[in-house]
Amino acid sequence: MRAEGIMPIIGNKFDPLTGLYNRETFYTEAKLLLGARHNTKYCIVCMDISCFKIINDLFHADTGNVILKTAADYFKAKLNPRTSISCRADADHFVLCVPAEELDMEEIIKDLDERIQALHISHNILFFAGIYPVDNINLPIDQMCDRAGMALRRIKGSYLTRYAYYDSKMRDQMIEELLITGNLEIALMEHQFTIFLQPIFDPHRNTVVSAEALVRWFHPVHGMVSPGKFIPVCERNGFIVRLDRFVWEETCRLQRKRLDAGKPVVPISVNLSRLNFYSLDLPEFLANLLEKYKLDPWMLKLEVTESAYTDNQLQLLDMISTFKGLGFSVLMDDFGSGYSSLNMLKDMPLDTLKVDMAFIRELEKSKRVAVILKFIVALATELGMSVVVEGVETQAQADYVASLGDVSIQGYFFSRPLPIPDYEKLLDKYLA
Repeated sequence: MRAEGIMPIIGNKFDPLTGLYNRETFYTEAKLLLGARHNTKYCIVCMDISCFKIINDLFHADTGNVILKTAADYFKAKLNPRTSISCRADADHFVLCVPAEELDMEEIIKDLDERIQALHISHNILFFAGIYPVDNINLPIDQMCDRAGMALRRIKGSYLTRYAYYDSKMRDQMIEELLITGNLEIALMEHQFTIFLQPIFDPHRNTVVSAEALVRWFHPVHGMVSPGKFIPVCERNGFIVRLDRFVWEETCRLQRKRLDAGKPVVPISVNLSRLNFYSLDLPEFLANLLEKYKLDPWMLKLEVTESAYTDNQLQLLDMISTFKGLGFSVLMDDFGSGYSSLNMLKDMPLDTLKVDMAFIRELEKSKRVAVILKFIVALATELGMSVVVEGVETQAQADYVASLGDVSIQGYFFSRPLPIPDYEKLLDKYLA
């Protein structure tokens, strides 16, 4: 087997930037390799980089090239040229063919992290991998890569898992994902998406103080599509940016409708998925929405997540400062679900913490959880922030949360997410 690391770059067999095989050459060489070593168990590994397009947008293209060449140089040095091959398939996509016994993904991820961090680029750059253990060497190489790609898409963007192995269930999941992806555009055009509102209560005054807008999809044939199915797909393919903007506008339209009817409104919070923060026109878009519907900034609250903070801290902090300058209140959703919660508090000018529902689920099982909840509320109060506790479903949970002080409650105990007509009836009841 030829060693790609020492071959001259001639013809069109190689990627001109990295010196690795190109996709077509990889397919040919991988087939030869698997045939020549048919008694050895192999893996096909597909790797790519988180938000690589964003890196090229934020920095000069040369920065992206340096990252790609650094990764390629690592693969050349790391892989045994007698038993393994690698390629740059396109953009930020690398593919490896490596004996299973020589594949140590933990070490590869760790080494890549160290090499990329040594470049001192002010962005959190992470490699993700999907692995297909070759169980049929007669399968076309491109199909092997597709299966590794399925595993990669399952975990792309995660901060808990950086690589995953293909299994038979993934094919069914991928078919479902393709069906969802193929229907998103027409669903938006045909108004199959709508918003539901989940009220947030003040347990001391027994009244609605705000609400959260949530998107729902009613397919004309399949009925209601679970958000747990289509939201992750939208986040992976980038459609979430357009879907979020739809939700923001529908929320503003509802607020304007109530104001025109002479009815009271409460602030409604909307989610800003992390991909939105790469849109430089985000503050302008939100400000224009307020102007279009003649709303005051307090009527639309903005929810961000810890994952957005993990992605790019400086960019998020700058954006939040801009939001605050426009008069918006900013909430941190799912607080406590990540690893940087306390570190984040010292930097971010937040108005409200929304405590992750995982705390409430464990409240009756663990005294430690009760102590942590009490600490979070006290800390937020000391920092001048309000608190919303999510996921409250029982009287006992509601009573405990209320005992913590000036805390609002969101959860099924008070109300599930409601369609607009039901939400308005509930609002009229409590605010009449």
